[in-house]
Amino acid sequence: MDGLVEIFLFFGVLFYFFNFRASNMVDVLSTRLQEVYAKWETRTKIRRNPESNTTRFSIEEFRRADQQLYRKKAQDREQVRKIRENSLFKIKETEPLAPLVNEKSSFLHYCCRSCTPSSRNSLVNTISKQHMPFGLNILIVKPGLSLFSKVFYCISHVYSFKEYNYPRVTQTVLEDERLKEAIKLTAWEKVANDECTEQVALAKAKARAKTILLEMESKISNLLLKITAWLLYKLLPCFIQSAVVLPSQIEMLKTANETGLPLILVPLHRSHLDYIMISFILLSNNIKSPLIAAGNNLKIPFFGRFLRGLGAFFIKRRIDPVVGRKDVLYRATLHTYIMESLRAGHNIEFFIEGGRTRTGKPCMPKGGILSVILDAYMDGIIEDALLIPAAINYERLVDGNFVREQLGQPKKMETFGSTIKAIWSTLRGNYGIVKVDFCQPFSLREMLKSLQNQQNKSIGGKPPAIERTLKSTMSSSSLYGTDVIVEEYRQLVDSIARHVVYDCASSMPVMSTNVVAFLLLNKFRDGCTLDKLVEAFDLIRQELETRNKDVAFCGETIDIINHALDILGPGLVKQQRQEITEAIDDQLIKSNFVIAIRPVSILPNVIELSYYSNTLLTCYVMDSIVVTALYAELQSQINDPVAIAQNDITVSKDLLIERSLKLCDILKYEFIFCKPCQELERVIIEAIENLSHAELINLPEECYLQEELWSKRYAQNFDDSSDEDCYNTIKTKNIQYKLNLLPEYAQRIEFLHTLLRPLVDTYTFSAFTLRKLVGRSLSEGDLVYEILSKLKTNLDRSVVNYGESLCVDPIKNSLKLFEKWNVLECYSQENIKIFYLKDEYDTDSAVKEVYDTIATFKWARNVN
Repeated sequence: MDGLVEIFLFFGVLFYFFNFRASNMVDVLSTRLQEVYAKWETRTKIRRNPESNTTRFSIEEFRRADQQLYRKKAQDREQVRKIRENSLFKIKETEPLAPLVNEKSSFLHYCCRSCTPSSRNSLVNTISKQHMPFGLNILIVKPGLSLFSKVFYCISHVYSFKEYNYPRVTQTVLEDERLKEAIKLTAWEKVANDECTEQVALAKAKARAKTILLEMESKISNLLLKITAWLLYKLLPCFIQSAVVLPSQIEMLKTANETGLPLILVPLHRSHLDYIMISFILLSNNIKSPLIAAGNNLKIPFFGRFLRGLGAFFIKRRIDPVVGRKDVLYRATLHTYIMESLRAGHNIEFFIEGGRTRTGKPCMPKGGILSVILDAYMDGIIEDALLIPAAINYERLVDGNFVREQLGQPKKMETFGSTIKAIWSTLRGNYGIVKVDFCQPFSLREMLKSLQNQQNKSIGGKPPAIERTLKSTMSSSSLYGTDVIVEEYRQLVDSIARHVVYDCASSMPVMSTNVVAFLLLNKFRDGCTLDKLVEAFDLIRQELETRNKDVAFCGETIDIINHALDILGPGLVKQQRQEITEAIDDQLIKSNFVIAIRPVSILPNVIELSYYSNTLLTCYVMDSIVVTALYAELQSQINDPVAIAQNDITVSKDLLIERSLKLCDILKYEFIFCKPCQELERVIIEAIENLSHAELINLPEECYLQEELWSKRYAQNFDDSSDEDCYNTIKTKNIQYKLNLLPEYAQRIEFLHTLLRPLVDTYTFSAFTLRKLVGRSLSEGDLVYEILSKLKTNLDRSVVNYGESLCVDPIKNSLKLFEKWNVLECYSQENIKIFYLKDEYDTDSAVKEVYDTIATFKWARNVN
């Protein structure tokens, strides 16, 4: 009997042991599988490891052993829990958690790692790590602790603003040697023309210089700044829901303000509200307000004096009254005023695009004021300056729209009456959210030296002698700082300016209205249901977050879309409730009601809608460039039924890069495709690789067999090149990409191709209209009118499919391109530009070649 008990106990222990090992193996396999889910929480089963015992047990001993085993299990469970908590993997064995939203950084836009590595490691490191991804509404004022601040919280808040010293520089400017030389030069010109005597000419020149300065200078006042801030706290909420800025960026600006270096704020220009918002943000955070370069069209009664008290100094929109002849005295006065303001410790703000963008895309930079700031550094007036790119975006543009101007009508000048009317209309409107983004400040000195080094490498490693050259050719008259501008200097100014515009465009906040307009014009031009729009909105939202764009909206997608549709209004987007019936079992009829959303794609409404869409176009421009080049290269294959049936449409990588570079050259006045420190070809290659990763184009298997690769590498051993170089040469030779024709990928490709079609149409018909110049000349206005007429005629005939192609700004940019290509020549006659064809292009055949070069990219795929 005892033997049977022993045998029974022995097999019981063995069964328990093997059952544990099987369970343990399952646990291990389960653990390995679940290690993939890195975001799951810790919770694990115990690790059973009982020791087998073949000795005889009594009932009491068995119970005691069972208790010890239970305690052992509990200890093992606790030990494993601690180990798992400290491991690299977090496992969740029950239901998974809801997916987490990727947290946004508390600061978004750092300066260039290549050009300004030292600046990249400064200022931002000192900011607090508070997490507020969508920013802070600066229109909200928190009451203080005292009774007065609780009752009159806004007045109390404004009264507490820090006051700064804003010295006037009028007398210093008039005594400057640079200005005196310009006065003498102007007087000598008058004497040479026998207009008057030398003394009279000098007196008139001095008087004019003083008049220019008094009409130009700023009279910034702490009192007026505080009064304006109080007014803005009261008025802005009437038509703006919130004005948002990241607290981390404010802390960064405060730190920059404490360095003692002049701050050069360089925002993109979208609205007259831009400079008011930036000054308001700085003032409300006790940062020194800047002097702001403003166009003299704003020097209107009352409002001109008001803006002057807020820091504006007025500049002529056309510095030289006679085209081709410099106004030396005006240029010298402006140049000296900016230099002396920097010397006096003022911060400066100017809009590097010159004027407001009429298309929603950033404009090409103008380097005049930037060159003066560069001169101030070169002359030692300032030891350095911190450039701060900034971007402001609005859910709805406060200034109305620019449709009249884009259709060729003259710009209406601002008057007192029109300003009052515009303010009254604005206060009664709903313009949604305003978002302001400040990029990380960077050192002008560091950027300059970095770009100089890049220039020196490109010209064969010559020593950096440009600084000496600049100082020896300084002039008192040119806003570029020289009479005969050194080309290297012009390139430096242009490179810094383009870098700033690129940084501003990259940091541009994306509003809900931008996304909705972008989708409706480029994906759902014929309309869609609300469900389809929500689905597409979610996808593009994820893409923007992946690209680290500043998405300036949050919440449920359907609420965001409805908000955007309300802001855009029925003039731009139509919403209709439609009934859809469907048969069920061939008898029952089921009716559903859906909301159909359709963009207003007729003139002139579509031009305003494209303004909001174009903000997002810069995010996808490189992908669209490559796809448009792909279509141009494959136009003989992509509509071939045989090639489509065989699913064998391929394109050479080298030819695709070549086509993309050509298209970038055509559209170089529309976009800044890369930073000056980058190679455009490298950026295009990255875009091609991104399309390959997205499986829109596929890279076939390597052509070479492994034996062939080995033999070629072996043969190269007798050459000087390394194995790695040989392998890379073989690997990259004749790379062919295969077009993915599956429907979901084809739709994505067609979407990317659509983005640039309106611009390509504009440039194509601009080139076609050049035949009007064969054997004759036309003024700029007449030539633009001819191109607009041709576009309108073909739009009515459905040859042109996009009403937004009828825009003056792209037409003028195309004329700049033809000048750059030496196709057009331009001269001025009574301040009017006259265009004519250069001799080698003054034939129909030569003009047709120019047209064919651009029309290649107009080719479209037959999506049916």
